[in-house]
Amino acid sequence: MNNIPLTIKIIDRLGRIIPRFFWTRYSNLARTQGFDKLYLLLSFDCDTPADADASARIDEWLVNNGIQRSYAVPGTMLETNPDIYKKIHDTGAEFLNHGYLPHTQLMDGVYRSTTFYEQMASVDVVSDVRKGHETVVRVLGIPPAGFRAPHFGMVSQKIKTDVIQPVLRELGEVYSSQSTPYDAIKHGPVWRVNGWPEFPVIGSANAPFSVLDSFTYLENLAVRKVSPRFSQAFRETAESLINWEINGLLNFYVDPSHVVDDPGILETLVFLKEQGIQSLTYTQVLERAPGGGKK
Repeated sequence: MNNIPLTIKIIDRLGRIIPRFFWTRYSNLARTQGFDKLYLLLSFDCDTPADADASARIDEWLVNNGIQRSYAVPGTMLETNPDIYKKIHDTGAEFLNHGYLPHTQLMDGVYRSTTFYEQMASVDVVSDVRKGHETVVRVLGIPPAGFRAPHFGMVSQKIKTDVIQPVLRELGEVYSSQSTPYDAIKHGPVWRVNGWPEFPVIGSANAPFSVLDSFTYLENLAVRKVSPRFSQAFRETAESLINWEINGLLNFYVDPSHVVDDPGILETLVFLKEQGIQSLTYTQVLERAPGGGKK
């Protein structure tokens, strides 16, 4: 999520100075959208082959602990590991359309990001969205309900609204989750673009405008494992939002291979469950959470 405008950098700095002020704003917006408490909305981006095996390990634990979850997997990765992702789907996980083309490429032992919609012709973006949808149907036997663009923080709102959203409607998908913590603080847990439900991911308690994801906290690009700072920030965010009585969605996403060996992540998920924080998928938010952001 590079190339951040100066104004957002300034707002990010301000958010680190008075974070609770902005979280209170978010919570007030959540109430107007019908959220009467805090919910967990956990999703996984599976962009590399290593994410498949890691997903299998993590998902078994999540099922055993009754935690809902969603997966965003590029079509190429679904085709590479169909049995793993089919089993995960069959145990109740929700799958998003994450496009078809690979999102990373191994170069000199390091995974480098590829497939940037901002650099592609509109017709090619539409083709990738369509093929991603079709691959989910073919591999999992059910159409995806929602969508997340590759490297979504680098995709303009114009492309999301004018290019991606129309084809999602045509395909029968009903939501997307491809916007940043800035949008969460500005619009709330679920904001509607031309009536289209969008779920922005959130930041940390101490930095509400900076995304709290596993990639940001990698030790290095070669090893691709999170440092202990990630689970610490995750736990601090969970504790703070509960203590501040924030309503809305703990909308976090991580890459499974980044966190599979970090017990701190699972410990925080157990903590959230012990605190009575209900976990939901995206469609469950729209269907069952109070208001579902529909107000």
